[in-house]
Amino acid sequence: MTAERLIPRGLIWVSLAPMFYGAMSVSAKLIGTHLSVWHLGTSRFGLGLFVIPVVVKALGLELWGQKRFLLTVRGLCGTASFLLVIAAFQMIPLSLAMIIFYLYPAFTALLSPWIAGEPTPKIAWLFICGSSIGISLILWQHAASGPLNLGHLFAGIASILVALILLLTRKLGKDNNVYTLFFYHCLVGTLASLVPLLMQELPILPGQTSAWIGVAAVAVFSLCANLSLNQALTRISAVKVSVMMTAEVPLVSCFGMLYLGEPLSWGFIVGALLILGSSIGLNLLPTKSTLD
Repeated sequence: MTAERLIPRGLIWVSLAPMFYGAMSVSAKLIGTHLSVWHLGTSRFGLGLFVIPVVVKALGLELWGQKRFLLTVRGLCGTASFLLVIAAFQMIPLSLAMIIFYLYPAFTALLSPWIAGEPTPKIAWLFICGSSIGISLILWQHAASGPLNLGHLFAGIASILVALILLLTRKLGKDNNVYTLFFYHCLVGTLASLVPLLMQELPILPGQTSAWIGVAAVAVFSLCANLSLNQALTRISAVKVSVMMTAEVPLVSCFGMLYLGEPLSWGFIVGALLILGSSIGLNLLPTKSTLD
Protein backbone atom coordinates (compact mmCIF):
# COMPACT_ATOMS: atom_id res chain seq x y z
CA MET A 1 0.00 0.00 0.00
CA THR A 2 1.38 3.38 -0.95
CA ALA A 3 2.17 6.21 1.46
CA GLU A 4 -0.38 8.40 -0.30
CA ARG A 5 -3.13 5.99 0.76
CA LEU A 6 -1.77 5.51 4.29
CA ILE A 7 -1.53 9.19 5.22
CA PRO A 8 -5.23 10.06 4.68
CA ARG A 9 -6.27 7.01 6.72
CA GLY A 10 -3.84 8.03 9.44
CA LEU A 11 -5.34 11.51 9.53
CA ILE A 12 -8.80 10.03 9.88
CA TRP A 13 -7.76 7.83 12.81
CA VAL A 14 -5.83 10.60 14.57
CA SER A 15 -8.83 12.91 14.19
CA LEU A 16 -11.22 10.33 15.61
CA ALA A 17 -9.08 9.49 18.66
CA PRO A 18 -9.44 12.81 20.57
CA MET A 19 -13.13 12.91 19.66
CA PHE A 20 -13.71 9.45 21.15
CA TYR A 21 -11.63 10.28 24.23
CA GLY A 22 -13.55 13.52 24.63
CA ALA A 23 -16.88 11.70 24.25
CA MET A 24 -15.78 9.21 26.91
CA SER A 25 -14.87 12.02 29.32
CA VAL A 26 -18.16 13.82 28.72
CA SER A 27 -20.15 10.59 29.19
CA ALA A 28 -18.33 9.86 32.44
CA LYS A 29 -19.06 13.36 33.71
CA LEU A 30 -22.76 13.22 32.83
CA ILE A 31 -23.37 9.77 34.30
CA GLY A 32 -21.16 10.30 37.35
CA THR A 33 -24.04 11.44 39.55
CA HIS A 34 -25.85 8.12 39.05
CA LEU A 35 -22.98 5.62 39.12
CA SER A 36 -19.76 5.03 41.03
CA VAL A 37 -16.29 4.99 39.50
CA TRP A 38 -16.36 1.20 39.95
CA HIS A 39 -19.34 0.88 37.61
CA LEU A 40 -17.55 2.90 34.94
CA GLY A 41 -14.23 1.13 35.47
CA THR A 42 -15.78 -2.33 35.21
CA SER A 43 -17.69 -1.43 32.06
CA ARG A 44 -14.72 0.20 30.35
CA PHE A 45 -12.12 -2.45 31.17
CA GLY A 46 -14.53 -5.38 30.94
CA LEU A 47 -15.46 -4.65 27.34
CA GLY A 48 -11.81 -4.40 26.36
CA LEU A 49 -11.00 -7.63 28.19
CA PHE A 50 -13.67 -9.38 26.13
CA VAL A 51 -12.85 -7.85 22.73
CA ILE A 52 -9.04 -7.75 22.68
CA PRO A 53 -8.42 -11.55 22.87
CA VAL A 54 -10.77 -11.99 19.92
CA VAL A 55 -8.90 -9.35 17.90
CA VAL A 56 -5.50 -10.80 18.82
CA LYS A 57 -6.56 -14.31 17.82
CA ALA A 58 -7.95 -13.06 14.51
CA LEU A 59 -4.67 -11.25 13.76
CA GLY A 60 -2.53 -14.21 14.86
CA LEU A 61 -0.62 -12.17 17.46
CA GLU A 62 0.70 -13.10 20.89
CA LEU A 63 -1.54 -12.04 23.76
CA TRP A 64 0.47 -12.40 26.98
CA GLY A 65 3.64 -10.69 25.75
CA GLN A 66 7.09 -10.22 27.28
CA LYS A 67 8.16 -8.58 30.57
CA ARG A 68 4.86 -9.40 32.22
CA PHE A 69 5.72 -7.75 35.52
CA LEU A 70 6.20 -4.39 33.83
CA LEU A 71 3.08 -4.98 31.77
CA THR A 72 1.17 -5.50 35.01
CA VAL A 73 2.69 -2.36 36.53
CA ARG A 74 1.66 -0.40 33.46
CA GLY A 75 -1.84 -1.84 33.78
CA LEU A 76 -1.99 -0.73 37.42
CA CYS A 77 -0.92 2.80 36.47
CA GLY A 78 -3.51 2.95 33.71
CA THR A 79 -6.27 1.66 35.97
CA ALA A 80 -5.46 4.10 38.77
CA SER A 81 -5.21 6.99 36.31
CA PHE A 82 -8.63 6.29 34.81
CA LEU A 83 -10.38 5.84 38.15
CA LEU A 84 -8.79 8.97 39.61
CA VAL A 85 -9.65 11.20 36.65
CA ILE A 86 -13.24 9.88 36.68
CA ALA A 87 -13.43 10.73 40.39
CA ALA A 88 -12.01 14.17 39.59
CA PHE A 89 -14.76 14.72 36.99
CA GLN A 90 -17.32 14.17 39.75
CA MET A 91 -15.67 16.62 42.16
CA ILE A 92 -14.52 19.59 40.06
CA PRO A 93 -15.54 21.21 36.75
CA LEU A 94 -14.91 19.03 33.71
CA SER A 95 -12.83 21.68 31.92
CA LEU A 96 -10.61 22.22 34.98
CA ALA A 97 -10.02 18.49 35.49
CA MET A 98 -9.07 18.09 31.83
CA ILE A 99 -6.57 20.96 31.95
CA ILE A 100 -4.88 19.56 35.07
CA PHE A 101 -4.82 16.11 33.49
CA TYR A 102 -2.99 17.45 30.45
CA LEU A 103 0.03 18.36 32.56
CA TYR A 104 1.30 14.85 31.78
CA PRO A 105 3.76 15.95 29.03
CA ALA A 106 5.58 18.04 31.64
CA PHE A 107 5.68 15.12 34.08
CA THR A 108 6.86 12.85 31.25
CA ALA A 109 9.79 15.17 30.56
CA LEU A 110 10.67 15.28 34.27
CA LEU A 111 10.57 11.50 34.75
CA SER A 112 12.04 10.48 31.40
CA PRO A 113 15.74 10.39 32.41
CA TRP A 114 15.09 7.94 35.26
CA ILE A 115 12.54 5.63 33.66
CA ALA A 116 13.14 5.68 29.89
CA GLY A 117 16.80 6.72 29.88
CA GLU A 118 15.97 9.73 27.72
CA PRO A 119 17.65 12.93 28.95
CA THR A 120 15.46 15.99 29.21
CA PRO A 121 16.61 18.65 26.67
CA LYS A 122 17.45 22.02 28.18
CA ILE A 123 14.76 23.76 26.17
CA ALA A 124 12.18 21.41 27.72
CA TRP A 125 12.60 23.24 31.02
CA LEU A 126 11.12 26.32 29.37
CA PHE A 127 7.96 24.40 28.55
CA ILE A 128 7.90 22.76 31.99
CA CYS A 129 8.03 26.20 33.57
CA GLY A 130 5.25 27.33 31.24
CA SER A 131 3.06 24.44 32.41
CA SER A 132 3.88 25.22 36.04
CA ILE A 133 2.95 28.87 35.64
CA GLY A 134 -0.25 27.91 33.82
CA ILE A 135 -1.50 25.48 36.46
CA SER A 136 -0.48 27.84 39.27
CA LEU A 137 -2.51 30.63 37.68
CA ILE A 138 -5.57 28.39 37.25
CA LEU A 139 -5.45 26.96 40.77
CA TRP A 140 -4.74 30.35 42.33
CA GLN A 141 -7.79 31.89 40.71
CA HIS A 142 -9.92 28.83 41.40
CA ALA A 143 -8.89 28.85 45.08
CA ALA A 144 -9.97 32.49 45.31
CA SER A 145 -13.56 31.47 44.52
CA GLY A 146 -13.63 28.33 46.65
CA PRO A 147 -11.40 25.83 48.48
CA LEU A 148 -9.44 23.22 46.57
CA ASN A 149 -10.53 19.63 47.13
CA LEU A 150 -9.51 16.07 46.39
CA GLY A 151 -10.66 16.44 42.79
CA HIS A 152 -7.72 18.71 42.02
CA LEU A 153 -5.33 16.23 43.66
CA PHE A 154 -6.85 13.24 41.86
CA ALA A 155 -6.50 14.93 38.45
CA GLY A 156 -2.86 15.77 39.21
CA ILE A 157 -2.01 12.23 40.32
CA ALA A 158 -3.76 10.85 37.24
CA SER A 159 -1.56 13.09 35.10
CA ILE A 160 1.60 11.74 36.76
CA LEU A 161 0.41 8.18 36.22
CA VAL A 162 -0.20 8.84 32.52
CA ALA A 163 3.39 10.06 32.26
CA LEU A 164 4.54 6.76 33.79
CA ILE A 165 2.33 4.86 31.33
CA LEU A 166 3.90 6.64 28.35
CA LEU A 167 7.42 5.99 29.59
CA LEU A 168 6.70 2.32 30.30
CA THR A 169 5.14 2.04 26.84
CA ARG A 170 8.43 3.16 25.31
CA LYS A 171 10.21 0.36 27.17
CA LEU A 172 7.60 -2.31 26.53
CA GLY A 173 6.60 -1.36 23.00
CA LYS A 174 9.78 -2.88 21.58
CA ASP A 175 8.81 -6.41 22.69
CA ASN A 176 5.00 -6.28 22.73
CA ASN A 177 2.22 -5.36 20.33
CA VAL A 178 -0.27 -2.60 21.16
CA TYR A 179 -3.05 -5.11 21.82
CA THR A 180 -1.01 -6.85 24.52
CA LEU A 181 -0.45 -3.51 26.24
CA PHE A 182 -4.17 -2.76 26.15
CA PHE A 183 -5.06 -6.29 27.28
CA TYR A 184 -3.06 -5.99 30.50
CA HIS A 185 -4.60 -2.57 31.04
CA CYS A 186 -8.08 -4.09 30.78
CA LEU A 187 -7.20 -7.22 32.79
CA VAL A 188 -5.86 -5.30 35.77
CA GLY A 189 -8.58 -2.67 35.46
CA THR A 190 -11.38 -5.23 35.48
CA LEU A 191 -10.03 -6.93 38.61
CA ALA A 192 -9.39 -3.62 40.37
CA SER A 193 -12.88 -2.31 39.59
CA LEU A 194 -14.95 -5.46 39.97
CA VAL A 195 -13.97 -6.29 43.55
CA PRO A 196 -14.94 -2.84 44.97
CA LEU A 197 -18.08 -2.91 42.81
CA LEU A 198 -19.22 -6.15 44.47
CA MET A 199 -18.43 -4.76 47.94
CA GLN A 200 -20.05 -1.32 47.63
CA GLU A 201 -23.41 -0.44 49.18
CA LEU A 202 -24.87 0.84 45.91
CA PRO A 203 -26.66 -1.64 43.61
CA ILE A 204 -24.25 -3.64 41.48
CA LEU A 205 -26.35 -3.21 38.35
CA PRO A 206 -27.65 0.21 37.26
CA GLY A 207 -31.34 0.66 37.97
CA GLN A 208 -32.14 3.26 35.31
CA THR A 209 -32.12 3.10 31.54
CA SER A 210 -30.09 6.32 31.35
CA ALA A 211 -27.46 4.76 33.60
CA TRP A 212 -27.15 1.73 31.32
CA ILE A 213 -26.77 4.04 28.32
CA GLY A 214 -24.05 5.97 30.16
CA VAL A 215 -22.16 2.81 31.09
CA ALA A 216 -22.34 1.57 27.50
CA ALA A 217 -21.21 4.95 26.18
CA VAL A 218 -18.12 5.04 28.42
CA ALA A 219 -17.17 1.47 27.47
CA VAL A 220 -17.72 1.85 23.72
CA PHE A 221 -16.12 5.30 23.42
CA SER A 222 -13.12 4.08 25.44
CA LEU A 223 -12.61 1.04 23.24
CA CYS A 224 -12.99 3.09 20.05
CA ALA A 225 -10.59 5.72 21.40
CA ASN A 226 -7.87 3.19 22.19
CA LEU A 227 -8.21 1.36 18.88
CA SER A 228 -8.25 4.66 16.93
CA LEU A 229 -5.13 5.84 18.74
CA ASN A 230 -3.33 2.56 18.03
CA GLN A 231 -4.30 2.72 14.35
CA ALA A 232 -3.07 6.31 14.14
CA LEU A 233 0.28 5.38 15.70
CA THR A 234 0.85 2.73 13.01
CA ARG A 235 0.45 5.33 10.25
CA ILE A 236 1.64 8.65 11.72
CA SER A 237 4.60 9.51 13.93
CA ALA A 238 4.02 9.51 17.69
CA VAL A 239 4.99 13.19 17.86
CA LYS A 240 2.22 14.25 15.48
CA VAL A 241 -0.29 12.01 17.20
CA SER A 242 0.59 13.49 20.61
CA VAL A 243 0.09 17.01 19.30
CA MET A 244 -3.24 16.12 17.71
CA MET A 245 -4.45 14.51 20.93
CA THR A 246 -4.39 17.91 22.65
CA ALA A 247 -7.54 18.68 20.61
CA GLU A 248 -9.42 16.80 23.32
CA VAL A 249 -8.92 19.68 25.76
CA PRO A 250 -10.76 22.44 23.84
CA LEU A 251 -13.47 19.97 22.79
CA VAL A 252 -14.21 18.87 26.34
CA SER A 253 -13.73 22.35 27.82
CA CYS A 254 -16.18 23.89 25.34
CA PHE A 255 -18.77 21.27 26.27
CA GLY A 256 -18.27 21.97 29.96
CA MET A 257 -18.66 25.72 29.52
CA LEU A 258 -21.46 25.76 26.95
CA TYR A 259 -23.57 22.82 28.12
CA LEU A 260 -22.73 22.46 31.82
CA GLY A 261 -22.38 26.18 32.47
CA GLU A 262 -18.88 25.92 33.93
CA PRO A 263 -17.25 29.32 34.66
CA LEU A 264 -14.80 30.91 32.24
CA SER A 265 -12.25 33.49 33.45
CA TRP A 266 -9.18 35.21 32.06
CA GLY A 267 -7.01 33.23 34.45
CA PHE A 268 -8.35 29.94 33.13
CA ILE A 269 -7.89 31.00 29.51
CA VAL A 270 -4.29 32.20 30.02
CA GLY A 271 -3.37 29.20 32.16
CA ALA A 272 -4.94 26.74 29.71
CA LEU A 273 -3.09 28.31 26.78
CA LEU A 274 0.20 28.08 28.69
CA ILE A 275 -0.38 24.42 29.51
CA LEU A 276 -1.54 23.46 26.00
CA GLY A 277 1.24 25.42 24.33
CA SER A 278 3.83 23.83 26.61
CA SER A 279 2.38 20.37 25.99
CA ILE A 280 2.60 20.81 22.24
CA GLY A 281 6.14 22.15 22.55
CA LEU A 282 7.24 19.19 24.67
CA ASN A 283 5.67 16.72 22.22
CA LEU A 284 7.57 18.33 19.34
CA LEU A 285 10.97 18.05 21.02
CA PRO A 286 13.23 15.24 19.76
CA THR A 287 14.18 12.52 22.25
CA LYS A 288 17.54 10.85 22.65
CA SER A 289 17.44 7.48 24.30
CA THR A 290 20.38 6.10 26.24
CA LEU A 291 18.87 2.66 26.47
CA ASP A 292 20.38 -0.21 24.58
